[in-house]
Amino acid sequence: MNLGHTLRGLLRHWVILLVGLLVAAAAAAGAWRAVPPTYTRSSTQILLPGSGMIPSGSNPYMFVGGLAPAADIVVRGLSSKNVVDQVVEGRPSTTVEVTRDPTTSGPVILITVESRSDRDAAAALAALDQRTASLLDTLQAEENIPERQRISVVTVSVDRHGTAGQRERMMVTAAVGVAIIGLTVLVAGVVEGIGLRPRRGRRTVGTDSQSEDPPDDPVTRDGGPPSARSASSPVDAAPEDGTPQEWAADDRAPEDEDMLDDGGGRGDRAPIW
Repeated sequence: MNLGHTLRGLLRHWVILLVGLLVAAAAAAGAWRAVPPTYTRSSTQILLPGSGMIPSGSNPYMFVGGLAPAADIVVRGLSSKNVVDQVVEGRPSTTVEVTRDPTTSGPVILITVESRSDRDAAAALAALDQRTASLLDTLQAEENIPERQRISVVTVSVDRHGTAGQRERMMVTAAVGVAIIGLTVLVAGVVEGIGLRPRRGRRTVGTDSQSEDPPDDPVTRDGGPPSARSASSPVDAAPEDGTPQEWAADDRAPEDEDMLDDGGGRGDRAPIW
């Protein structure tokens, strides 16, 4: 069965296909509403050297080149499981990612938060921004670093509104719709196959009946038409009225040859009395 036959068979059950398409559309719409979008917020922070580490009156942003190792330490501290668990506690479906900003070589920290709720994303991002400053102060206080030489952190940018991501939402919706459509096509194919079974059965019976031997024909059962049969057969040669038939010349008995003697050798039959 080729593709054309398959399509024609499915179109014969267009009612099933139509109902399946309507159900798939309704289920896809329900999945779209049930799965909320994912909101993303991010912020960037930069580390600056203490006033005692640069010449007086100098621009601190000109001396940030040596603070990359300190930024890596802060990233490692903020990415720890204890800190992340405290930030996302009470905020389901919220994820946090803290990395060095890959677009710059400076000590820039990139914080990204994703959540089903834009409010939860904003709260988690604000908590992490505060954690950066407190973690940096705690680490330097433990090392008894003077206040004028301590590294500070400045927030460069922060998202005021979350960006709605529809990727997961679209994937779930498409999966539901495709699954229901596939099930509909399968049901239509099964119904088409059930409908073809009686037809195939009747065709099989007709083929078997044609393959049987034809009935006996009185004309041909003896191997040919009556004209082809031997006239010497005792059964076929006997007439219907029961009178005996004369023998043919070529069927004479051998003992009759002695009775044929008329002196002329003509081969005429002479009387025997």
